[in-house]
Amino acid sequence: MSGRVWPGLFFLLFGVSLLLHQADIIDLGYLLSNWWPFILIIIGIIQLINRTQSSKVSGFLFLFVGTLFFINQWFDMNLVSYLWPLIFIFIGIIIIFTRAKHGKTPHTNENLNTFLLFSGAEIKSQSKNFQGGSVTTMFGGAEIDLRDAIIEDGASLDLTSILGGASIMVPDNVHVEISGVPILGGWEDNTRVQGENEDVVVLKINCLTILGGGEITN
Repeated sequence: MSGRVWPGLFFLLFGVSLLLHQADIIDLGYLLSNWWPFILIIIGIIQLINRTQSSKVSGFLFLFVGTLFFINQWFDMNLVSYLWPLIFIFIGIIIIFTRAKHGKTPHTNENLNTFLLFSGAEIKSQSKNFQGGSVTTMFGGAEIDLRDAIIEDGASLDLTSILGGASIMVPDNVHVEISGVPILGGWEDNTRVQGENEDVVVLKINCLTILGGGEITN
């Protein structure tokens, strides 16, 4: 599923819920007050099933905390008092058994599809035939290094940033063409202007920024 589908579904469902609330069909306040732990559970599930660069550790954490609050709220088991000790135990186990990763996450495929929710990633592409893809950040950040990638002329990359940010570095022979919609956000193209050169290729970047930003550099 494209990275833009998740934020699109979020705004769509929230808008429909507000509409039904205004029409007195549902009580949105009651639903949120009783079912809000499911929001944490859904965030955790998204990060766990996502096959891109979302953090699995934060996915387990959201799933764990959401399940704990759900059980506490619906079965009155007073588990919240154990929340912080359990979180510290969980973090300690992760620190002990998780190997530290040094450097940037490698990427060699033709398409780059990255969805980040409450997390961050540094990705270095060495693709021999980079054709584009999708980068989505929500409450997170991404650093995408394409300087070692061979970019196909006319490649297209969708950049979506919602309450987050993304930095994209491109090779010197790439001319960037940016289009999109900024909503209380924006982007900066800090690449050097390319002269007339047969080796220059075009990378099209389609931006959607909502209270977020993007930066493109060489």
